[in-house]
Amino acid sequence: MRLLAAGLGIGALDQATKLLAVRFLIDASGPRSAPVLGDWLRFTYVTNTGAAFGIFPNGTAVLAAVAILVIPAIFYYQRFLDRRWWPARLVPGLLLGGTLGNLLDRVRLGYVVDFVDVGVGTLRWPAFNVADSAFVVGSIILVLHAFWHERAGALRRESAPPAGPADGGRPTAG
Repeated sequence: MRLLAAGLGIGALDQATKLLAVRFLIDASGPRSAPVLGDWLRFTYVTNTGAAFGIFPNGTAVLAAVAILVIPAIFYYQRFLDRRWWPARLVPGLLLGGTLGNLLDRVRLGYVVDFVDVGVGTLRWPAFNVADSAFVVGSIILVLHAFWHERAGALRRESAPPAGPADGGRPTAG
C-alpha cells in the first residue's frame, strides 16, 4: 500500500509541475525559458517523443508499452529489497512514480513534457522533469543497494568458518 501511495504521490507531483510548466512557459509567441538560478537553472518548456538523451525518437508507443511492463515488475521486485538499509525502502516508490508520471504524458499527450534545464551557457544537460528525477534517483539507489548487498554477502562468506572435519566433512549448502 505504501508503494502505491508513494508512486501515485510522485506521479501526481510530476503531473502538477508539468501543468505549471505548460501554464507559465508557453505564451502567444510559443515556448519560452525562465531563469530560476541565473543561467545555471532555467525552466524551459520542451516536448520529448523519445527516451532520455533523444534515444528512440518518436518511440512513444514502444516506450509506453515498456512502462506498462515495468510497473508490475516494480511491485514484484520490491519484495526482494533488503529494507534494513533505509534508502532501499525508497526505490520502489521512486521508480513507480517516475514510470507513472511519464506514462501518463505518453498516453495523454503522445509526448513527455520536460522543463528542468540545467547547465552553463551553451553547455546544457538535456531537459528533464520530476518523473525523470525520481526514476534516476531510484535507479542509482537500486545500483548502490545491489553493490552493498553483494558486498555484505561477500563479507559474510569470507567470515564464515570453513567446512571441515568439525562438521563431519559434509558439504554445506551455498
